[in-house]
Amino acid sequence: MKKVVLFSVLMGILMGCEKSIPVVDPTALDDRNIYIRMYKYFDGDLLDTSEVYQINGDIIKINSIHATLSGASFVSFDGNDTTRTESDLTAVDVTTTTEVKLASLPRGSYNGRLFYNIGLDSARAFKAPENLEDGNPLKSGKLWNGSDIGHSFFQIEGGIFAPTDTVFNNPQSTFVWRFATPDLLVEKNEKRNFSVASNKDVFFVINLDVEKLFLGLTPSQIPVINSDPADATDYNNAKILRDNVISEFVFEL
Repeated sequence: MKKVVLFSVLMGILMGCEKSIPVVDPTALDDRNIYIRMYKYFDGDLLDTSEVYQINGDIIKINSIHATLSGASFVSFDGNDTTRTESDLTAVDVTTTTEVKLASLPRGSYNGRLFYNIGLDSARAFKAPENLEDGNPLKSGKLWNGSDIGHSFFQIEGGIFAPTDTVFNNPQSTFVWRFATPDLLVEKNEKRNFSVASNKDVFFVINLDVEKLFLGLTPSQIPVINSDPADATDYNNAKILRDNVISEFVFEL
């Protein structure tokens, strides 16, 4: 009986001394120091997801704009040296994120070209969320479109309101546009001369004019763009969206 009581006391002491193990967000371990600082505009004013906008005859609100970036590297001006980024994947809603992680470069001076992709190579584009490691920004499945199309490389979502609406609380319909699949991968590069100091981040600026993403596309007429290679009209619309994005993802001087 004494042994039972003693064991219970010891267990109580041990449980009382036990400390909870902190859970570390894997993204917090991302040491990238090269960022895109992205400013979003609509008709010259800062984009506001609570605001109503008129575009191509439609009245809309923007809910989210997701971008998937990967494959960052820096190549020296003579092409002899290439620095690659180990942690190279970003998938964020740029309406809520201003500083977008791009690359990790060691301390030093850089003169050459900074490369990155809007999208994913074939090895990652079709990997289902349930097969991704914890901390992967694509694991949530927000940008997953099934095994035929894979993850969205760029995705814009919003609401469409009736012309007679006066309060704009409830859209009469929605639109979701995306481009995806490796055939629509966007390979970007920027000529840059800069220095990376110890424990200092480097920022490059993109001014994203959101209304220009709608060139040639009308939400009420095209509520969905799936990037379906089996649907020629849909795939052509995805190419239009991709080309609009290419024109807007340009670093400021």
